[in-house]
Amino acid sequence: MERWRGLKDLVQEAVEHGSRAVERLQKHAAKLPFDLLEQIPPIQAPVRGIRVIHDTTLSGVHGTIRLVNRAVGATVDVALFLLEQKARPAETPDGSAGAAPDAPSGRPDDEAP
Repeated sequence: MERWRGLKDLVQEAVEHGSRAVERLQKHAAKLPFDLLEQIPPIQAPVRGIRVIHDTTLSGVHGTIRLVNRAVGATVDVALFLLEQKARPAETPDGSAGAAPDAPSGRPDDEAP
């Protein structure tokens, strides 16, 4: 299970950091066109508003990606925990796992004469 947890952590970190990097790149790519359009006085104010909408939408989309990524990671953690619990042998009231309390273990010293 530790390997699965490690893989989950690796994928989750890749999505988190990848989303942040893509968000930065997208904002940077849009900066020059917005800067140039803002130099035209008649459209300066609307372009500023559009830039705010663009940046806010972009941040919202990437924020949602990261939120879903964390939710999926938590869900996978719960699923792995449940799989671990199911894979463990059931414990009996006396604390031993598996065999009934009076059953022989198969060792020679447990056999009756």
